Amino acid sequence: MTPSFPTRLLAALPVALLLALAGQHPARASGDFTCSPSWTLAHDTFSACGNMAMLAPGNDTRVNLVLLLADLHPRPKAALVAPAGAGEGGGDDPLFDWPSLKARLFSGPGESFDGGYASGEGSRCRSNEAGTEGFEAVINAAPVPEAERAALIAARKGLAPTCADGSAGLPDGIADQVRSAPGKAFLAYLQGAQAFYAGNFADASARFAALGTADVPWLKETGRYMLGRVEVNRVQVGAFDDYGYPKGADAIAPALVAEAETALGAYLQAYPQGAYIRSARGLLRRVDWLGGRRDKLAAEYAALFALDAPARGLDDGVLADEIDNKLLPSLKAADTSDPILLAVMDLARMRAPAKSGKDTRITPAELEAQRPAFSGNPALFEELLALHAFYVQKQPRAVLGLIPDAARQASFGPLQFSRQMLRGMALEALADRNARGFWADMLTGATGPFQRPALELAIALHEERAGALDKVFAAGSPVRNAAIRAILLANVADAALLRQQAKAADAPQHERDLALFTLLYKEATRGSHADFAQDLALVPADAAAQPTDGNFGSLTGDVAVGVFSKPDVVGDYDCPAFREIQARLARAPQDAKARLCLADFMRVGGYDGLFLDTQPPKTELGGTPSDFPGKPYARLETYRAIIADPKAAAADKAYALYRAVRCYAPAGNNACGGAGAARSERAAWFRRLKQDYPASPWAKDLTYYW
Repeated sequence: MTPSFPTRLLAALPVALLLALAGQHPARASGDFTCSPSWTLAHDTFSACGNMAMLAPGNDTRVNLVLLLADLHPRPKAALVAPAGAGEGGGDDPLFDWPSLKARLFSGPGESFDGGYASGEGSRCRSNEAGTEGFEAVINAAPVPEAERAALIAARKGLAPTCADGSAGLPDGIADQVRSAPGKAFLAYLQGAQAFYAGNFADASARFAALGTADVPWLKETGRYMLGRVEVNRVQVGAFDDYGYPKGADAIAPALVAEAETALGAYLQAYPQGAYIRSARGLLRRVDWLGGRRDKLAAEYAALFALDAPARGLDDGVLADEIDNKLLPSLKAADTSDPILLAVMDLARMRAPAKSGKDTRITPAELEAQRPAFSGNPALFEELLALHAFYVQKQPRAVLGLIPDAARQASFGPLQFSRQMLRGMALEALADRNARGFWADMLTGATGPFQRPALELAIALHEERAGALDKVFAAGSPVRNAAIRAILLANVADAALLRQQAKAADAPQHERDLALFTLLYKEATRGSHADFAQDLALVPADAAAQPTDGNFGSLTGDVAVGVFSKPDVVGDYDCPAFREIQARLARAPQDAKARLCLADFMRVGGYDGLFLDTQPPKTELGGTPSDFPGKPYARLETYRAIIADPKAAAADKAYALYRAVRCYAPAGNNACGGAGAARSERAAWFRRLKQDYPASPWAKDLTYYW
C-alpha cells in the first residue's frame, strides 16, 4: 500500500489512527493496523480510516449498518457528542474510523450500552458484583430476621468467584444460622450461585429449579433466569479453542443448544417485562451464534432493528459491533430477508476484487432477486442499484436515472444524504457542468455528523480539478475543513497562493504557518532562491525553530517556520546559516558547496521524504500537479550531480561521494530519495572516494559501503 503521506506523519492526522485492535476482531469490518485514508469521494476498497457519512462499499460494515439504523431511528441533535475542537475551528473530518464515529454518536451522557452482552456470557463470573448488589437490596426488603440477613449478606459478598481458580465457598455453619423459611430460600439461592460459579452446573440447576416455589418474587424470577444461564454455560464448555475463538457449531451437541434455548425461552415467556429481559435476549443470541443458527440469529437482530436504542437496551454502536462479530462473517443472503442486513452484505460485495483474486462481486441478477425484501424501503433498494451501477458496472449515467435531484433540503437523513452524494459523484464522473452547483445546493441541509465535511471534500476536489484552487481559499469559501485546506496548500498551491495564505489575517494560525513553511521549503529546494530571501521576511522574529511535537512540517501538527531563519550553522561541512546558503545559491545556483550545504540542512533536519516532496495519487485530493516550479527534492540526486560535475572541487566531490554512500547506511536502503543506486554503483563510489581522495577526512571515516 502506498500511503498518501509518509507513515511517520500519519499520527498527526485525526483521521489516520494507529488502530490497536484489541478484544474483538470483526471479521468483515477491520484488519488494518496502520491506516492511510484515501482523500476522495469514491471508496470501493475497505480502509479502516476511510469511512464517510454515506453508504459506500469501502466503508467499515459497522459504519454502513449504523447509517442505516440511524435512518430508521433518527437521533435528536441534542444527543450527539460535539466534535473534538469544534469551538476552535476543528470538528468533524470527511474521513473517519469506526472508533471516531462511535465516540461522536454514542459517548454522550446517559448513553445506553449493553454491559457486555455484545461479548455475551464471556465469563460467567462477570455479573458477580451486580449480583451482590441486587441480592443485598432484595434481602434488605424481605422478612428475614436481622441476624440471618447479616449472615447471608456476608456470605454473598464472600463468594468472590474468579471462574479460573474456583470460588470461595459459603461459610461453615451458615445453614445452622439460617432457620426462617425466607432465610432458607435466600440460602438456597446462594448455594445455587456457589455451584454455578464453581462450574457445578448440575447442582446449580437443581437448586435454581427449586426456587420456583419460593415466596419471594425476586428469588423465583432470578432462579428461572439462572436456569437459562446454567444451560448457556453448558453450551460453552469446550466450545472455544485455546485462543478464545469458537471452534464452530460442530463442536457443540445440538441437544445442549436446544436445552439452552428452551430455558431462556421459558424465562422470556414467564417474564416478558422481567428484570433480566435484555440479558436473556443477549444470551439467546449467543446460543444461536455458538450453535451456528444464522437464520435465527439474523431474525433476532432484525427484530431489534425495529426498536429504538432505549427499548432494546443496546445503542446502535454496540449492536453493530455484535452483529459484525457474530453474524456477518458467516451470513448469506439466503439466511435472511431483512433489508438492513441484506444491504450491509450487498455493499461489502460491491468492493473491488483483489488484483490476484476472483471477482465475486454481487451481480445485477442477484440484486434484482432481492427486490421483494425491500418492498417496504424502495429508496434503499434504488440506492443499492445506483451504487452497483457506479462502483461495479462503471455506469454513472445510470445513477442519474435512479436517483432524482433532491439536493435542496433543510436536512438529510443518512440515506437521503447517501443518495444525493452518489448523484453528485455521478455528475462529476460525467463532467457535468452543473456538478459544482449541485454540491452547493446540498450545503444547507448537510447538518448531520460528518456530512458537511464530506461536501467540503466534494467541492474542494471539484475546484482543484477545475484549476480553480483560489476559490477554495477565497473569502466566503464553503471549504473550511482544516485537513482539506492543508492538503491543498501542501500539494497543489503555487507560490502566489501560499504567499497569500501566509499573510491572511483571517486564516487560522496553523494554516498561515503551514502556507509559509510550504512556500519557503519549496523555494529553498526547487530553485527559487531569490524569492526565498524575500519571503523569509514573513517569518516572525519569535517563530519557533523546533516544533513541540518534534515533527517538522506536519500537516496538522506544529509548524516551526523559524527553522529557516535561525542563525545556527548547518551540518558537518562547515556550512553557514541557512539564509546564507540560499543567498549563495541565488547568486550561483551551481555552487557545489552551497548545494551540499542545502543537502546537509535536509539531512540534519530530517526532511528526507517529507510530505511536501510526496504527492498523493492523481485520483485523490492534492493529486493535481502544482504550478509551483521545480521538482521534489532528493539529496541523492544532488550528490550524483556533484560527483559527475567536472568543475566541482575535490573536497566537494569527496563529501558528495561520502554522503552518497551513507544514504544506504545502515540497512542498505536508500534514505535520501531519488532514483536509487545499485550496490555496484555504491561500491564504485566507495572505491573512488578511497582511491581519488584518500587524504580527505571522509575517506578516512568511511570503512564500509552498504
